[in-house]
Amino acid sequence: MKKLSLRFISRREGYSLIEIVLSIAILLIISMILTSILGVSQKALNKIYLNQNANSEMSYAIEYIKDEIDSCDYYALINGKIYFIKKMGNKYNYINYEKKTNQLYRVSNTVNTLLNKINTSSGIKNSMTGEIKSFKISDCGNYFNIYLEYRNRDKINFKVAKRIPIYE
Repeated sequence: MKKLSLRFISRREGYSLIEIVLSIAILLIISMILTSILGVSQKALNKIYLNQNANSEMSYAIEYIKDEIDSCDYYALINGKIYFIKKMGNKYNYINYEKKTNQLYRVSNTVNTLLNKINTSSGIKNSMTGEIKSFKISDCGNYFNIYLEYRNRDKINFKVAKRIPIYE
């Protein structure tokens, strides 16, 4: 009779339970570190996106106002506000910008003749951008100064040269 040999049985063929548990624990720690790094980078990316969006909205509003000032025929100071006047055929469009409820509005009133007084409660209001903290257009002699502050962070102070006469 032949004797069975145990040379085909080895103790080092597989991994022990402790080795498997340790390797899983190490993989979990590494995956938690990677997940937290990705979370932090996602928050930073969202913050950058919001700032870029705010800068884009502010730039759009400032450029729109600047282009409209440049295309106007007159400006007038009525009740302490600056109105920009565009001649449209045989009518006149009085344009003003104002901040109400943290939004920047473009207010437009169309009249038949040039006026020194205008009803500011009537007119078409179009929202240009939201979350405005402060907005002001001021007459500074040779230029108009446009100040816009957005969400307590970004501030733009822009000067537009006067190329239009005042209507008095």
